[in-house]
Parts: sequence; structure tokens; C-alpha cells
Amino acid sequence: MTIKVLLVDDHKIVRQGVRAYLQTLADIEVVAEADSGAAALALMEKLLPDVVLMDLEMPGELDGIAATRQIRKLRQETQVIVVTSHHQDEYIFPAVRAGAISYLLKDVEPEELAAAVRKAAKGEAMLDSRVASRIIQELQGIRKDEINPFTELSEREFEVLRLIAAGKSNNEIAKALVIGESTVKTHIGNILKKLHLDDRTQAAVYAWQKGVVRRGS
Repeated sequence: MTIKVLLVDDHKIVRQGVRAYLQTLADIEVVAEADSGAAALALMEKLLPDVVLMDLEMPGELDGIAATRQIRKLRQETQVIVVTSHHQDEYIFPAVRAGAISYLLKDVEPEELAAAVRKAAKGEAMLDSRVASRIIQELQGIRKDEINPFTELSEREFEVLRLIAAGKSNNEIAKALVIGESTVKTHIGNILKKLHLDDRTQAAVYAWQKGVVRRGS
């Protein structure tokens, strides 16, 4: 059975290079390309790809992490492979939590990329060695002296922290996440406790320092 692949990257030259290689393989078909997360979502229901190759930094409201989350909600059968140049915590852990099955860096060998696509189609994961080492370190608690917001906070707490860093009030956060203000206050209390911070101002500064909110986002 042919594996249907959707390429998502805002750099045309990257898409062309990946497509050119994958088209040489009999068992993999590139069904479409998208230059943004929003464009990828628009193609999902029509094409029903088996695997999506997803860049993380793209223009528009839906970056690769948000697009991955939406794709996985839309169609569980579609697996997402992140292909990026970033291997920092602020990219790795949110991408995995969003539902990416594999995480590769853009210096991946073509044969390894093809292997990852085949594995993903069968529900199997593949990680770049540098990414795998970072995840293992976190799971083993090797760096427990350093609090990692990408693993310590729940997904909702992480969203609240991002909105605090963006300067949103409790009321604005409640509206954005469709929850009550009392729930927002509870989340903020949990965030401060987990990160050993005193107030929301410290939380906002911390979020910027740790890359929870990236410049230009």
C-alpha cells in the first residue's frame, strides 16, 4: 500500500528537495504541499494523508506545533513527523505533547527520513539521537535541579503561562481559553507553585527567559 504524505514547510526549496527524493520511492506518494499550518489543515479532509512532514516555524497563527495539535484532533489516523532545525526544549516537548510521533532534524539523511515515514505509517516513532537524549535525560530526572516548564506544567497551565507572558489579564485569559476566572486563578496558583515563583510578573519574565514565548510569536 502506498503511503500518502503531506509536506508542510514555508520554504519552497525545502519542499522541492524532500518531494524530489520521496518521489523516487515506490511505496511513498507526496499528495500535496502546504506553506503554512492553516494551508495544511485545509488539505487534510480532502486528502486524508497517512503522514504529515511538519516544519515548526511557519507564518500565520498556526505554527507547526499548533497545526500538529489540530491535525491530530481532526484525524487520529494521520501521523505527524516534525522535521525542523531546532532541538531546544521549547520546541521538542510542546511538539511531542501536541501529538507528533517522530522528531527529526533537517540534517537527517534521506534514507532515514524515508524510514521514519514508513515507521510512522505503522504507528512507530523515530527520534533524532540528540532529541532522544534530551527526552531520556528529562525522564530520568538527570537535570532535576533545573525546573523545566515544558514538562512540569500541564498543557492548560502552559497555555495560561503563555497568555500571562503576553500581558493578558485573568479575564482575557478566561475568555481566550473559555474557562472561568476562578479556574484561571487556580491555574496561576499552580504555575507559581510548580515554578517556585512569587507572582505573575515573575511568571511573565520567566516565560520569556525560558522560551515559553518566542520572539516574534
